[in-house]
Amino acid sequence: MTATRVRTLVILLLAALVATGIVQASAAQLNVRSTTLLSVKKAPCTTATIGVTHGAISTTDQQTSSVVVTVPAACAGLPIALRLYKTGGTALHAADLTVASASSPTTTITLATADRYTPSEVLGVALTIGTWGMRTAWTYTPPAGPVNTCQVRNSDGSVDPSKPCTVTGATTWDYWGSAGSGQGWFKSLVSAPGIANDQYIAFTVTIVGAPTWWTWSTAGTKGSGTQVSSSCSALPVMSGRLATNVGPSPQVYVELVDKRAGASGITCVGP
Repeated sequence: MTATRVRTLVILLLAALVATGIVQASAAQLNVRSTTLLSVKKAPCTTATIGVTHGAISTTDQQTSSVVVTVPAACAGLPIALRLYKTGGTALHAADLTVASASSPTTTITLATADRYTPSEVLGVALTIGTWGMRTAWTYTPPAGPVNTCQVRNSDGSVDPSKPCTVTGATTWDYWGSAGSGQGWFKSLVSAPGIANDQYIAFTVTIVGAPTWWTWSTAGTKGSGTQVSSSCSALPVMSGRLATNVGPSPQVYVELVDKRAGASGITCVGP
């Protein structure tokens, strides 16, 4: 409706009220403007950063079937939609993970078997509550104790359950230097009998043997041959994959630095 029509309707309404004696006024007393008569603003349910983490991690394949979202009380009852992202901004799922009505203080989104994911590979979260995008903070908590698992996967990333895979060792390593400039390497053997040439091995291993002066929170991985997909902050737990056509008994090999800041060729993903 145009401003001219709004003014005309208001004048006609007031004229009718004057004629019936309800309002005493003259045309000269009318002050009609085209400004908005009522302004309604809708704010998000919260401006706080929303914590997002994973559910229980399987000791078999280091994957999980759930996502846990911290939901402020003011956001309870609103719909949630989120996506998890890994290195390169690649979404871990083809569609949003959703809940029609969030509960507080936490909401757990349970995934279908086909949507299970490896928490150490998650680098970021896109989240909406209601219709508002939220700031998020992803938290990954490594399982207690050494983790050494692997799977044979097809070219599309799906696991081939008919092909066994085992991190067998022998695990070897070496470290040298001093705090702030230390270097090293780590190697562990893998067994995947029956793997086809077009399949690859996905793994999660725990790097061991670091000296007491080594600091994992600042460390990083380097080198080629082993593609690291996990965050540097997940170290000493490391997830990744080997190339195709490497045979049934390849090795996971990675070079290490105890200070990744400023170093070149870092292969684990920040932060």
